[in-house]
Amino acid sequence: MEDIIVLPQAIVCKSTAQKPIIIHNYTSYKNLQKSKVLLQYNLITFLINGEKSFQYANNSTSIDNKKLAVLSSGNCLMTEKLSNGNNYSSIVLFFDNAVLMNFFIKYPVVSNKAPSKNEAKAPFIILEKDDFVKNFLISIDLIKANTTEISDGMLLLKFEEIMLYLLEKSPEVILSLQASLQTQQSDFEIRKLVEQNIQSNLTIEELAFLGNMSVSTFKRRFAKIYNCSPSQFFLQKRMEIAADLLVHNQENPSEVFYKVGYENHSSFSLSFKQIYGMSPKQYQLKKLTDSQ
Repeated sequence: MEDIIVLPQAIVCKSTAQKPIIIHNYTSYKNLQKSKVLLQYNLITFLINGEKSFQYANNSTSIDNKKLAVLSSGNCLMTEKLSNGNNYSSIVLFFDNAVLMNFFIKYPVVSNKAPSKNEAKAPFIILEKDDFVKNFLISIDLIKANTTEISDGMLLLKFEEIMLYLLEKSPEVILSLQASLQTQQSDFEIRKLVEQNIQSNLTIEELAFLGNMSVSTFKRRFAKIYNCSPSQFFLQKRMEIAADLLVHNQENPSEVFYKVGYENHSSFSLSFKQIYGMSPKQYQLKKLTDSQ
């Protein structure tokens, strides 16, 4: 199985990876081709040498050293191509969602142009590296040349400096990041609510109530996140857990049903057969026999 590159942890030391804002000079001497990357932080990448491509579920783009990219946290496929000098280098600025939220709270901006739906959904923003950005990068190099570690206060100052400039230069584009952040946070809350209650016997109405939304809103947003209905999702996940308990823990079906949110064995058996085509006991015996 191909390894997943987790950023920023994969390129900085453990203590640095815990900081809410990270500025790092990144250099590589090998091409990367569609590497699976999990961005745990948001990222601004300023390319110095080489070429970089990003591919998300519904969007893709590439940049050279004349551009910068602002990427939302999440999963993507990343390609890095070396320059003619056989190296790839960039300055990367990582920041977590709390930092981004605090920025928009500290610097409220009223824009006459609301982000369009397409902008709000885009997981990245591409902008030109103008003279201000180039001088910003020079200032980063000067700071790094005079200290072994950039202070937290200076990191916050540099983050706010570049974000305020980008916000002033392209407000509708940067505000789309705010809209994207709000959507991600909302989706995260739904995921947390759902996945913490897979083995409970809560109804869809009860889950919607706990999520402070109507049933229709919950179902609509659930389908957007999971690409299926709540009933299909919970049935599949609960039966996968049940199958694992039957085979790996070798538990009796009568001991399993209540652990996956069922009140009686008969309804559990019907649901199990719907997914696996046989009763829990038959499934258990078959798997145990096949493994011998």
